[in-house]
Amino acid sequence: MMKRVVQMSCVAAIVAFSADVQAQLPGTLNFADITATNVDQNTNDDGEKEVDFGDFDNDGDLDAVIGNGFSDFGARRNRLYRNDAGFMQEITGNPAIPGFNGTDVTRNAFLRDYDDDGWLDIIVINDRNSSGEAGRTKIFMNKQADGSFDRFEEEGLARLGAGAGGAACGGVSIDNDNDGDFDLYVGNYPNNSQDTMYLNEGNGNFVGVPSFVPSDGDYTVDVSSGDLNGDGKLDLIIANWGTNWVYYNDLNSTSTDVGDYAYTGSKQSLPGNAANENAFEPGDFDNDGDLDLYHSQGQGNADIIRVNNGTQVTGQVEWQILTDLPANVRTTTSRKATVVDLNQDGRLDIFVMAQSSRPTLLRNTTVNGNISFVDWTPGQAFNNSDNGWHSAAFDVNGDERDDIFLGGFNGDRLMVQTDSSEYTEADLVGGVIPPFHNSDPVAILGVASGSDTFTIEGVPSGRTMSVVLNSYLTCADLTLDILDSSSSVIESSNRGAGGIEEALQIQTPSNSGLIVRVTVNSVCGDVDNDGDLDVDDFDALNDCLTGGGSNCDAFDADLDGDVDFADVRAFQISHGGPNVDPSAQYILEILTRD
Repeated sequence: MMKRVVQMSCVAAIVAFSADVQAQLPGTLNFADITATNVDQNTNDDGEKEVDFGDFDNDGDLDAVIGNGFSDFGARRNRLYRNDAGFMQEITGNPAIPGFNGTDVTRNAFLRDYDDDGWLDIIVINDRNSSGEAGRTKIFMNKQADGSFDRFEEEGLARLGAGAGGAACGGVSIDNDNDGDFDLYVGNYPNNSQDTMYLNEGNGNFVGVPSFVPSDGDYTVDVSSGDLNGDGKLDLIIANWGTNWVYYNDLNSTSTDVGDYAYTGSKQSLPGNAANENAFEPGDFDNDGDLDLYHSQGQGNADIIRVNNGTQVTGQVEWQILTDLPANVRTTTSRKATVVDLNQDGRLDIFVMAQSSRPTLLRNTTVNGNISFVDWTPGQAFNNSDNGWHSAAFDVNGDERDDIFLGGFNGDRLMVQTDSSEYTEADLVGGVIPPFHNSDPVAILGVASGSDTFTIEGVPSGRTMSVVLNSYLTCADLTLDILDSSSSVIESSNRGAGGIEEALQIQTPSNSGLIVRVTVNSVCGDVDNDGDLDVDDFDALNDCLTGGGSNCDAFDADLDGDVDFADVRAFQISHGGPNVDPSAQYILEILTRD
């Protein structure tokens, strides 16, 4: 039953909505490497890098800090980058941050406002595998002159004490005790060292409270955090050399202190391949309102997702392991992952760094809670030398799209979001797409009358090919097929009607000349069900818009219960009416790479 009908003339609607509607479609996803022109590095040290970002000089753009470990294999120095309108200038050392590029082995670096003065400070967690000050954790406080950033000064001895860290290999800086400031959790190194919680007193001075932390003599590799059980308190996810753990924050505790992780029943083990060099990153990958975990597993173990299936009566989460992920994160040694919605489609994507091969951008193609990803790592931007430990995703150049700043083993790299190579159907003679293997992904804008087919040539066998299909027509039922040169279907996707995204990934077969086929299985506004839109349907739409007519439900393209402007636009696109951009019915994206 329709809720209401908007009264306006069909002619007026066409005039009002004859503008280009391409902007209504989902955006493409592509990156360009602009390191050579937009990153000035003083040194090119490699190593295990931890990247964080924030606006430390309060000039409106986002800067970056990189903690660079691995000093026992040579000099590896931390870095501080100042962002000037998208240009990342390294300012490590005097006069901006004296003592920052020493020989400490830094495992984590955090940009936070620790003393609540409105300016971001920096904490680095060091470990004792260092020629520095026995691994002392340090805090660099932000100093200003006349209201402008002037320099950082290291004040760790006064604010954290000489014993902070010393055997640290990972940590996190969050508000553990819910008092509105950033605390510090420092993970341990081998030989029965104990993790420690340092609580911020609100002014950037810290007090160690080891009693808040469960006894654990394991080697802490990495620490992350999130409210896993939905009780409003941040829990800790501990990646160890041995058993991995979740420490639940103050759940069922008799303590009056929020932030206590050491009560009976606070720990939950995460069974599975818990090897060294692994890490966890939380994110709601299926959009069900709770946090799942991406588990990047070192030493060659295949990455997995631990799906949050809800909180049990014990207050602990019930986990389900998902192993069906793209091949590159199942066959290579992954390092840390970054979780962010890169293409702003409401789903969290995952960027995974790797030890000795290229990173992997996992594009989220989840529909109706069924988690799925395709490998969407453009070959033009990310090559096999982009291996490394960690990255950060933030808007570097102010275009409101998140870019990727990569702390690589072979130098820091900046990849910014850019447009894909775009075509309309009219651009492609014979439906053949120009060669694009190992280059940018292509995006084709078109209107399907039945089925459209596109031939892809020049892709070697055994390569990654990912295809994503979206439509503006929310009433459309789309089918996506990949065929070989003999027109035999290799893979097919139809996940339901209602404009649902279709996505496929394959390893290319030995024969060349692959074909991608797009089929529109239903048409908005086909009142008489004759398979096309004609003058009879057009007249019927006009009757519905002016308050009369019958069977008006057929024109509700966006399924909101109304026949209104948005439905007229959808009708125009389907109909190919006057002054309507025909490239806006669907967008087909294809990426192929080694």
